Amino acid sequence: MKLRAPPLRLLLVEDDVDIAAGIGDYLGRHGVVVDFAYNAAQARARLQAQPFDLAVLDVNLPDQNGMALCQSLKREGGMRAPVLFLTARGSLDDKLAAFAAGAVDYMVKPFAPAELLARARAITTHTAHAGGPQLRVGAYVLDIQRHLLARGDDSLPLHGTGLVLMRALMEASPGSVSRQVLCERLWQGDPPDSDPLRMHVYQLRQHCLRAFGVPLIANVRGVGYRFSGEPMDAPA
Repeated sequence: MKLRAPPLRLLLVEDDVDIAAGIGDYLGRHGVVVDFAYNAAQARARLQAQPFDLAVLDVNLPDQNGMALCQSLKREGGMRAPVLFLTARGSLDDKLAAFAAGAVDYMVKPFAPAELLARARAITTHTAHAGGPQLRVGAYVLDIQRHLLARGDDSLPLHGTGLVLMRALMEASPGSVSRQVLCERLWQGDPPDSDPLRMHVYQLRQHCLRAFGVPLIANVRGVGYRFSGEPMDAPA
């Protein structure tokens, strides 16, 4: 089963609303899915809630320095996305500080949006080839290339059906995925006899329970399933 690669997902952290809108419009016209944060608190919440292929951070944010934010998130494990810094400061010391904070690239304002797009594509292409695309929901990271679901030092290898199911649920999180959609992704609309989806979900829950102490898949009555790291979600 061949899964289509999703579009590039980018978080733009820029406190100037007009600048953010201009950059977002340009990137959006070129197929990039852009989400916005206008301060460090918003950026932290978005990065911890959903996966991004790249985070573009302004250094001078109103509530916290962008470099300090990057350092703290990487130290806490709250960000796996590569980081590109935007700043008006272009001295060598500033650039060295950015790379020490965890950046993979650095752009000095003013800049052409076309250059940002080119750099974003280069960074994410290199990341995909080096370590594979990743999905992140809360503390859980699914490395699609390595077929590995991880939370901190704990990990669970996933192959075949388990990988397809977990990817579909994490892509939709915090929403749910219907049984029909899951069956379509697994068997292209031609599932085997009986109720194979229920069996595969049960097996995947058991594997997750052993690896992480929580089943990770919650039943949504009358709809299907959703990804959930809450320990109180009992399998059904």
